Amino acid sequence: MLNCGQLTLQATQTSARSIDLAGNADFCSTTLEVQNNAGNCIGNTVNVSGALKTEAGTDGIEQAQVTVAGSSAAGAFSFTDASDNAGLFEVLGQVPVASNFTITPAKDDNPLNGVTTYDLVLISKHILGIEPLGSAYKMIAADANKSNSITTFDVVELRKLILGIYTELPNNTSWRFVDKSFAFADNSNPFKSAFPENKSLA
Repeated sequence: MLNCGQLTLQATQTSARSIDLAGNADFCSTTLEVQNNAGNCIGNTVNVSGALKTEAGTDGIEQAQVTVAGSSAAGAFSFTDASDNAGLFEVLGQVPVASNFTITPAKDDNPLNGVTTYDLVLISKHILGIEPLGSAYKMIAADANKSNSITTFDVVELRKLILGIYTELPNNTSWRFVDKSFAFADNSNPFKSAFPENKSLA
C-alpha cells in the first residue's frame, strides 16, 4: 500500500571516488517527495459508487436506499446512501481497502407507481400463454407475491392493491433489483435459478 507523503533518504558514500586525497569522506542527505500526479496513491479507504436504472437503462431510480456493508481487518462496517434523480449513489472515502462488502439496494414506497389494470390483462395473457411478457425483468415485476412464479394469485394481489384493499404488497417490495451483469439461465423463466438482488465485491 502506498500512502502519499515524504520520505527522507540518507546514504554514506564509501567508494574510493568519494574520498579525497587527504582521506576526507562525506555523506549526503536528500528528501524524496511522493506526489499523486497520476492518481496512483492508495489511502486506507476507497469510494464506492454506482447507478440504479430501469430495464431500458434510460431512467434512473431515485430515493432507493443503498447499503454498502462488509468486513475488513478492522471489523464490520455498514454505510448507506440514497440514490439521486439519476439513480446515482456513492459512499465516499469510508469503505476500507482490502475488505469484502456487499452492495444492496432497496426501495419500498409508492407501490401503485406504474401499476394499472392493463398490467393485470398483460399478466393474465402471460399466464394463459397467449402473449408472454417477453422480459425477465417484467416477469420478476409480475411476481407480486414473490413466490418465484407468475400465477392468478399475483393478479389477485395487484387487484387488491389497485382497489385500495392493500396499501402495500404484503409479501413483496414495490421495487426489486438485479445486477445488470447477471445473465439469466433462461430469459423466458427468470425463476428457474436464483438471481442476485445485491452485488458482492472483494
